[in-house]
Amino acid sequence: MRTRLITLLTLAALFGIAPAAHAHAGDEIYPFLELLEEDLERIDLTDGSVEDWVDVLGEPSLTASDFVWGSPGAPAEYDPSEVDFRIWLAWHWGSGTLWAAMERVDDIYVNRYDGDPFNMVDWDSSIVLFVDGDHSGGRFTYVRPYFCEGCTAEQLQEDNRQAQMWIAIGEAPDGEHLLHIGAGREWVAREPYAGAGGGAFGDNPAISVTELRVTPFDDLVYDDEEASVASELHPGKVIGLDIWTRDNDDPSRSTVEWGIFMSLSESDMRSRAHADFFVDGLLLAAGEDPSLYDGDKDSAVEPSSWARIKAALRVRP
Repeated sequence: MRTRLITLLTLAALFGIAPAAHAHAGDEIYPFLELLEEDLERIDLTDGSVEDWVDVLGEPSLTASDFVWGSPGAPAEYDPSEVDFRIWLAWHWGSGTLWAAMERVDDIYVNRYDGDPFNMVDWDSSIVLFVDGDHSGGRFTYVRPYFCEGCTAEQLQEDNRQAQMWIAIGEAPDGEHLLHIGAGREWVAREPYAGAGGGAFGDNPAISVTELRVTPFDDLVYDDEEASVASELHPGKVIGLDIWTRDNDDPSRSTVEWGIFMSLSESDMRSRAHADFFVDGLLLAAGEDPSLYDGDKDSAVEPSSWARIKAALRVRP
């Protein structure tokens, strides 16, 4: 199971993209595969399975070995005995949406999410997606810690305006699997702009699935849906991207203060307000050969291992 990566210099040679035009961190590109109209009919965000993603897209875009591990008390490096996961990244031209799915296996699965949006991120199966549609960088949020409480009128207007942050969770007792962080979160996280779903199976280890679809905005006006401008998505475009997930083995404690924090970029909790830390996501055209973007990393959980874990948990095929 290999990651699909490419250096910016190679990308520039292949696609004529100028890296200097983007506010990016690092020298790797993370491709999004294009979904065609017929693919949308095959992917179900609410089925709690990634089998449809495998059928449509093949191997995952990312594995846990691509992520930076952090947080006090966490292992210094990727440790698949704690948690392992794989993530698919895709996009759809017609609707201007980005799609993602995460399947993970967790040695100690903890989810006590009760529908309170303030603690959605604290529990296993949650994933945080950051997107800067034009990759312009800069400060984009004033969340304290999640919503813009105590913000000035100017800060409220700018919160999540030129880049956005979403949290999705696989198991949601109230049915609300997706939350847009910051001002304007209610309509941004709803149809037709977004959707999410998922589920979890087994017990220590457990497999959880989280799926989501979101619309990035170049200009998100929190109190004026009609004045907001969605990002234009097209093949060859490079967007700003970051993905976070966490592992909580203690149901009595918050992962904001404790637990394993994993980030696609080198960012940490202190830099979350700045899109300058985002890495580069490339929107591939349909038919592009994903093997061109294979990197040199492998996940410790190979496809056969995932199959054995699923068989042991008797997860539906």
